[in-house]
Formats: sequence, structure tokens, C-alpha cells
Amino acid sequence: MEILIIIIIGIGGWILFKIVVPAIQQTREQMQDIGEDSKYVKSDDPIVRNAVTRNRFKHCINKYMKRGYSEEEAVKLAEKEFANNPDYLEY
Repeated sequence: MEILIIIIIGIGGWILFKIVVPAIQQTREQMQDIGEDSKYVKSDDPIVRNAVTRNRFKHCINKYMKRGYSEEEAVKLAEKEFANNPDYLEY
């Protein structure tokens, strides 16, 4: 029974730190990028789209840096990924 509880807590912790926390960070960073206008703009506003795109690009760079690439290589790979997947920017 204790093993089952430990497994459930482990899975819950993994979900919290791999999914929930990064999603909250990304949303907070987007709101900071948008600034004061975040209180008034709609989700399809160009300001919001630009903030989302910058955020996705930054997280894509971080993904490649975690895989062991240098920052310059990560930027090039992220640019290549965005160029090869134009639908990636759609939401």
C-alpha cells in the first residue's frame, strides 16, 4: 500500500514539475512581454501573437540547450525548426 502511495506521489510530482510549472512560467513571461496592455488586449491581437511566438522560440532554444548544444547551435536549430514547421506558430 505504501508503494502505491509513493508511486502516486511520484507521478503527481512529475506532472507538477514537467507540465504545470513550465506552463505557468510561460504564461507569466508572455504577460510580462505584453506589459500593461495585457489587461486590455484580446488573444488574437498582434502584440499577444508576437509575445507567444517569442516565448515559443525561447523555449525551443532551451530545449536544444538541454540536449547539449551550444547557444549558437540551439538558436540555429530553433530557427530551422520554425522555418520547417510554419504551423508551429499557429495556435
